[in-house]
Amino acid sequence: MNYFSRLVKRPCFKVERFCFLVLLFCSVQPAGAALITAGAVIDWSTFKITPIDIGNGLPTLTWITQNDSSNANSNASCYYYGCGVGVSEYASSWSAGTLATESSANSIANRSASAATSGSQIKADASINGSFVDQYYVNPSSNSQRSGGFTVQGNGLLLFQANYSLADNLGVAASGTASSGVNFSLSSNGDGGYGSANQGFNRAISNGSAPIAETGILTVGLIFGNGWGGYFTGSTNASVSSYGSVNSIPLPAAFWLFGSALAGFAGLRRHWPSV
Repeated sequence: MNYFSRLVKRPCFKVERFCFLVLLFCSVQPAGAALITAGAVIDWSTFKITPIDIGNGLPTLTWITQNDSSNANSNASCYYYGCGVGVSEYASSWSAGTLATESSANSIANRSASAATSGSQIKADASINGSFVDQYYVNPSSNSQRSGGFTVQGNGLLLFQANYSLADNLGVAASGTASSGVNFSLSSNGDGGYGSANQGFNRAISNGSAPIAETGILTVGLIFGNGWGGYFTGSTNASVSSYGSVNSIPLPAAFWLFGSALAGFAGLRRHWPSV
């Protein structure tokens, strides 16, 4: 009978020790690092210009100038707005593309910003990755732009369109913001007249808001006369900030239930009568 008692007691003792380790692990979970991100993209592969006849035939356009620019600022050694070195790049054609990236880090967080133009997209991204305390304020940001001037032959309506996407995510940050935006603008100039059209989408989240993921179509259009001039711009921007601590990363409910069950089993063991 004593031999059977030993067979029962020894496994239970091991379970008690395991319960203690599990509950200790549950009680010392550290606050997690926050990853805050924002991004905006204009899909240039979907860009198109559609001429529409309004009774005088289809208009056509000829590009005179084409320019790209990208700007990024990770806010290195930053306390409030406006600090950081920043990186910029320019190109006098749409085929060359531009790329601007900057990153910085300290014991608190990694910060990065990037912007680019290419044959396939116009994009801007910004992110913060780390744990933050109240006395630190960081605000990486970026923007990119594609623009061009043109002349129009014929009379009619010109529509400029492209797909876009926006994405903002605060992760587990308790205090922070993430914002992104896209914009199309168009202007006309001729016969003593001037016209303009603009469409933009801007999204922002802050302080624990749910992530945003949005797609859509940018569209601007104007009526042009023969010989008129025009100017088009497509742009993206992204910005993130953090100015407080992060929330702890929660453990799954099932894990806590498992730990509670083990603790209960250990308590039962202490009241298990010897055989």
